[in-house]
Amino acid sequence: MKILRILVLVFSMVSLLANSQSKASPTDINFPPVVYLPDLTGQLVDLGYSYNAGTKIGTLSADGLTTDYNISDGHGGITDIVLQDPDTYALSATINNSGATPVLTGGTLSISGDIGDGHGDTFLLIATLVTGAPGTAFGYGDLGNDEFQFKFTPTGGTLKSAFGGNTAVGGITLEAFFSGSSDPFTGSWVSNFGNTGTGDMDSFAMIPEPSSIVLVLVGSILLVGGYRCRRSALRV
Repeated sequence: MKILRILVLVFSMVSLLANSQSKASPTDINFPPVVYLPDLTGQLVDLGYSYNAGTKIGTLSADGLTTDYNISDGHGGITDIVLQDPDTYALSATINNSGATPVLTGGTLSISGDIGDGHGDTFLLIATLVTGAPGTAFGYGDLGNDEFQFKFTPTGGTLKSAFGGNTAVGGITLEAFFSGSSDPFTGSWVSNFGNTGTGDMDSFAMIPEPSSIVLVLVGSILLVGGYRCRRSALRV
């Protein structure tokens, strides 16, 4: 019974941790509190958004360089693979503004590079963006309107299976850093905005590897154990 109570407390604490993440904007996606593995990162991202007032359609494009591939080392740590040959890290998204709120109606993610797996410089991950409303399919407005969020489904690339394959859903965070930009994003999708070479992009799995689950459980059990010891000490 003690083990059962501890497990209940563990999962309750994990849920509270996930739900307690303060969201600076109601349009944020409630991504996990930690980035799950594997994940691919990119830097020096150019961001551009072009809005057509006639069609009320906007097109977002983000292009940078793939830099790192992070995976589990099998012992609870992370192995950071710096790409031998960085290549294109590109995202595009179509936003429809004809309704009361903007809706993501389509988009793609394409990540290329050489991670030293024998395939050379190739497509690592190709994906389509999950479509839908803000806060569900995509998010924006966090970090002072510098952050954008998207979900994706893998469709190709040498790392397709590593990210869960056709039925999996991954997450993307894009930090644009508009400070000092002449065309910042103000939270509106009905005007142009953009920035050059200052953004970072991260694409990660939404389901943790077994080692990640173990780390969360062990950490939570230790936290519960510490709490119980503290209570016992206070009663003495």
